[in-house]
Amino acid sequence: MKRKLHALAAAALLTASSYSLAATVNIGGLNVPVGPVFTVASLYENVITEVGQELSGVGEVTQINGMAISELCAGCELTYHFGGYTVTDFTATTIEFSGGWANFYLGFDADNDFNPFASGSSAEDLAAATNGTLWLTLSGHQIDAAGNTFAGTGTDIGTPSAVGFGAGLADVDHTGMMFGNTAGAGALANNAFDTNAIPADFAGNADFQLGSSFSNVLLPHPNECPGGPECLAGSVDIRGVIPEPETYALMLAGLGVVGFVARRRSRKL
Repeated sequence: MKRKLHALAAAALLTASSYSLAATVNIGGLNVPVGPVFTVASLYENVITEVGQELSGVGEVTQINGMAISELCAGCELTYHFGGYTVTDFTATTIEFSGGWANFYLGFDADNDFNPFASGSSAEDLAAATNGTLWLTLSGHQIDAAGNTFAGTGTDIGTPSAVGFGAGLADVDHTGMMFGNTAGAGALANNAFDTNAIPADFAGNADFQLGSSFSNVLLPHPNECPGGPECLAGSVDIRGVIPEPETYALMLAGLGVVGFVARRRSRKL
């Protein structure tokens, strides 16, 4: 399994090295660098204790390509909510998941309010993480022959003392309905990140490579643990690609042509 996780990370790094960081694309008010995009985020998730359980949680993107979110948009936050990762197998040192989805939300002004260490509960964190504009919707991408989409290694997995690391792949989900997601379509950044730029051994190339760390330290609501929804904390790195400005413009123009042709056909019918 360790070889699998290392291969996923290496594939993302090799892909990222073939692009430049010459410009940004404004998506809903957030200026995202073109080329390889390396995102760092906080992570708060539940403790898994048996096969069949669902991993879920929330977090906040803190940096993109080494720049704080506040440098990329004024008075905003980029938060996320994930779920649908179903445990298919685990031991004290390994864990595997199938399915999975993640929704990102861009919040300004009153919706710039995610702060787990100042909130009263995990329920307040979830509300704050999802009250912005739907910005990106992802679904898990197959990483092995068994159909898993995410895998981890560590110690004491299956207990509140779990510590470890994980890796997986994800695709842009234009429907926002994969693997039990209910966010729906229309996320602002979906078209920009739908590049299939991350090499994958199964089901074609992916749009994102995911990595995570987790432990039971720095919990925002320890009184809710060990059975609460935020009883492991850590970080996530998310690697994707936004095409260079010329390619991105051509892609948007192509989408416009498709829409124009579809409207003409509908009128004729």
